[in-house]
Amino acid sequence: MKSSEILQFGKSGLKTLLASIVFFYSHLSLILIALIPSLIRAFQMLNDQSPIWLEVIVELTRLLLILVMICMMSKQSIKNIGDKEYWNRLGKQCSLHFKRNWPYHFTAQIIVFIVLLFGLGNLLIKIIVSGSLTPMIEILGFKSFGYKESYNAYLFFLKNMTVIPLAIVFILKMCGIKPTNN
Repeated sequence: MKSSEILQFGKSGLKTLLASIVFFYSHLSLILIALIPSLIRAFQMLNDQSPIWLEVIVELTRLLLILVMICMMSKQSIKNIGDKEYWNRLGKQCSLHFKRNWPYHFTAQIIVFIVLLFGLGNLLIKIIVSGSLTPMIEILGFKSFGYKESYNAYLFFLKNMTVIPLAIVFILKMCGIKPTNN
């Protein structure tokens, strides 16, 4: 394989990442849905004895987030979620996308996903949290909580607002979820 081909595949992975960022942060409804698990995770990190039903809410909200993302990306109504024909079309579309992009584009996207989104994304969040936590504790008045609890709450809030939803969008884009003609 030529180096120009490798660069082309790498650009495809970077385009997927950029498109994921633009898609997620340009939809206020997705941001608002993502706020629910983010705030609950932060609360759970501050309170060791949080009830189990909060975990259920987090998981159900993430499922809702995925379904809303799929509908938005495929430009279909949420009413189609229960339609078998919709899922059959979507499955065929994703299958064709994988066939066209296997193995080079797909591999490049996986590398970008691991290195940039998970690796660099998590590193940047840790740097932000470590550098701004003490002033944040003072501003928000979280002095009654320990540093470790506050650190984890801030960290999990940011991860749930960035890395997790962007990972979902990225994977859906990798799978080929996009508008259909039907």
